Amino acid sequence: MKKIALLLTAFIGISALQSCTIEEYYNEENYEGYSQVFELPNETLSTLEDAYTYSATWNFTTPIFDGDNVLVYRWQGNSWTLVPVSYNLGGSDMVKYDYDFTRYDVKVYFSANFPVAELSNAEYNDFVYRQTFRVVVVPGNFQQKMNFSDYNATISALGLENAPVKILQTKK
Repeated sequence: MKKIALLLTAFIGISALQSCTIEEYYNEENYEGYSQVFELPNETLSTLEDAYTYSATWNFTTPIFDGDNVLVYRWQGNSWTLVPVSYNLGGSDMVKYDYDFTRYDVKVYFSANFPVAELSNAEYNDFVYRQTFRVVVVPGNFQQKMNFSDYNATISALGLENAPVKILQTKK
């Protein structure tokens, strides 16, 4: 009887330690044209995270795959700059952009090493008000080693030169 109880306990223990996994596969149907580029045009980073940080969040039109990566670029008047990026305002004052993402959305942060309420009107207009970002989804199986800081080279490597740029809506 003790052997049956021991075997039953071992079986239940082994069964309980098993975990469920969900595997995503890139196949012809869902991989075709999967690399994507989105634009976040003329957006104001208006959510006050804390005294030092503004942010804005955008929902993807469809969830991205778990293994995918996201790159964010900021338009600087004549070129796209890869985020994260920092700017020196003079003296010890610094501002920076950063981002994070999930399968469902992307969030861009603007932060300063001083309270953002102290930004001058010109600084606010240059860094917070009506900013344009591009979000590039890089498939998890993308094998090419490259420097992603060049937006045009990234788009070319992903085969997105002629792809439509989709507009994302700000998350409410």
